[in-house]
Amino acid sequence: GSLEEWTAKSGEVETRPVVVPRADRMDLNIPANYRARDAPNIIDMDGMVEAVRGGEDVILDARGTTFQDGHMDGAVNVPYRSIVTKADLLKFRSREELSMVFDERGVDVMSDQRILLTCGSGVSVCHLFLALAECGRDNENTLVYDGSWTEWGA
Repeated sequence: GSLEEWTAKSGEVETRPVVVPRADRMDLNIPANYRARDAPNIIDMDGMVEAVRGGEDVILDARGTTFQDGHMDGAVNVPYRSIVTKADLLKFRSREELSMVFDERGVDVMSDQRILLTCGSGVSVCHLFLALAECGRDNENTLVYDGSWTEWGA
């Protein structure tokens, strides 16, 4: 939904100003509390090559018509436009409609099987991730291939 829908349903919104420290005023002698870590739910090119060769994972591709021009072996096409409303391409379809989209393509969203997500450049794939979660999937076994077709097809 939109911000307007969120606030209409009494969703909380922060309105106080955000204070961002200026880099030239930071004391770099103070130890940092932040520790970088690998992003969860991401799969890289090597992982995708292994998955395609293994043939045991479900691969969903969010591209539209370009899917027909080439795709990973075994990939199932779930175009971005199939998970959003026709009236508003920024709004997801209902949970029931999303479930039907996946069911029609033979995807069991509730299985423990790994579902690997790809698209053209790693953006639309995030919408598939959210659509699966909206359908009730525990996304522990859902992985985003952020290199997507841009990397794969190169």
